[in-house]
Amino acid sequence: MLNGEIAKLTPEQIKHYVESRGRDALSLVVASFLSGSGDQWLEEATERFPDDPRVAAVMLIKRGSSPEASEWIARLKEGDPGNSLGYLLAAKSALDGKDLNAALKELSALESTRLNDYRETWQSGITDAYRSAGYQGMEAEWLGLWQVPVATGEMGRLSAGIAEAMVAAQERGDRATAEALGRSGMKAAALVSGRGDRDLLINQLISVSMERKLLNQLHAFDFIPGDERLVVDRLSEMDKRIARIKSVIQSHTELLPTLTESELRQFTRRVQVEGELKAMEWLVAQRQAAR
Repeated sequence: MLNGEIAKLTPEQIKHYVESRGRDALSLVVASFLSGSGDQWLEEATERFPDDPRVAAVMLIKRGSSPEASEWIARLKEGDPGNSLGYLLAAKSALDGKDLNAALKELSALESTRLNDYRETWQSGITDAYRSAGYQGMEAEWLGLWQVPVATGEMGRLSAGIAEAMVAAQERGDRATAEALGRSGMKAAALVSGRGDRDLLINQLISVSMERKLLNQLHAFDFIPGDERLVVDRLSEMDKRIARIKSVIQSHTELLPTLTESELRQFTRRVQVEGELKAMEWLVAQRQAAR
């Protein structure tokens, strides 16, 4: 693992984990992640637990472009109505179908919901699977931490759809709709990276990409929809943030294969408490100070 390789569970170990957990919804979902394609585990999960929102979320991660995606979006919203994820995916689906009114209705729900991408639940389940196979302590936690799937991958496409709809509204002189779309798009971007530096780096990067797609449709000296900042100032802030992330990732990638067990333990704890970015910055600073 310290050499950059992720230990994989065998089919027998995965089966043992599922059986030891009574083939519940979480164990079936985790098995689908850990077994590669995982079709048999996912099929069982959908058959036995069709109303579990975690199952719906996994179906949308793995088969989000399939004909039955709308069914699973509806199940996600019904099973977890306070979760923004279902409404974001529903808005993307509506924009894909050129149904602006439906998209605006879904986006309006963002004001009263919070995003849950289930990663804590999945991380706990994956860690548990490795422990059931004999992996101990920090090693099991590390393996659980770094194999959590990303549920927000479709958000970049949502932002592109909102940006396209904004342009169309502006061209037909519908300023109210353009502004409503802009506010909703900014809210969506903020939800994806709602924990700031503590969020997953991939979510932070997706959020920046979403926001940039929207801001690129505005003039540099316009005010951001729902905000008092200028577009040009916000774009400058994002450029600095991306430069910071890229610099840290490059240095961290070079150091990761050389970590001692003690450093790995401290790094993992910091990721859990402070987030990837600050944990990476801590690690780089530690090594620089030791030179």
